[in-house]
Amino acid sequence: MTHWKKLTNPDYLGAYALEEGQELVVTIDYVREETVIGPDGKKEDCTVIHFKDKVKPMILNVTNAKTIAKIYSTPYIEEWVGKKIQLYVAQVKAFGEVVEALRIRPYMPKEDTYICAACGEEITPAGQLTARDIAMNTQKKYGKMLCATHWAELRDKAKTEEKTNENNENQN
Repeated sequence: MTHWKKLTNPDYLGAYALEEGQELVVTIDYVREETVIGPDGKKEDCTVIHFKDKVKPMILNVTNAKTIAKIYSTPYIEEWVGKKIQLYVAQVKAFGEVVEALRIRPYMPKEDTYICAACGEEITPAGQLTARDIAMNTQKKYGKMLCATHWAELRDKAKTEEKTNENNENQN
């Protein structure tokens, strides 16, 4: 579904970009002052944070800047490069009403861990794939998270069964 705010300021990340209850862990690429054109056409100089991840940049307000400075014990934006932050939606009072706002959790995000349903071991990166990629791909394809080893075993077993079925069909 498309939130109407995505259409009014499509160049920047906002609370409307996250689904209800969703949180997003992103890695800071750089922070700089930029001229931003608002939905009303008004230009304003703002601090904008860009991410290494494939997400839009975010206009960085004072509250969120202070949170990053506190998490990483430095007020210097150059020292934020490569650091991870966790975004979420909060209900805040602004302009005499309660509105949704994009906020940063006041702690360093934990790296997600994924457990293989077959062996109970933590799923680790393999080749060009991250642990998350492997976990999500196997969850989607097989209905359970699997490590690279068990994913390969299931894939090979499926190929063998497919060849066996083809041979049986050809013999009939």
